[in-house]
Amino acid sequence: MLSKKIKDIRIRESFYKIEKLKKLKKFVFINLLNKTEQKSLLLRNFFLIFFSKNKQKISNKSRVRMTNRCVINNRNRGVLRSYSISRVLLRNLMQFGIVPGFSKAVW
Repeated sequence: MLSKKIKDIRIRESFYKIEKLKKLKKFVFINLLNKTEQKSLLLRNFFLIFFSKNKQKISNKSRVRMTNRCVINNRNRGVLRSYSISRVLLRNLMQFGIVPGFSKAVW
């Protein structure tokens, strides 16, 4: 169970690393590579060399591989996004009145 959590953390880190690099490339392309001034030509060549050298082969680069997991008991099914805990745990917490705004249905 713990190994699944560690694997998910690694996938998230590699995904965010790739996303950061994509945003940087987009910023550089929009702001520097489209201009034809003399100063920007030097920067353009520098960044083209930099990005060509830093092409890394990183696995787990899709968002689909990331799974929502409960923070407390690491369950991957039935996790509510707003609380990021599983429905089983949420039911127990609501029963004792720990989660604000919810109460046990009695009629």
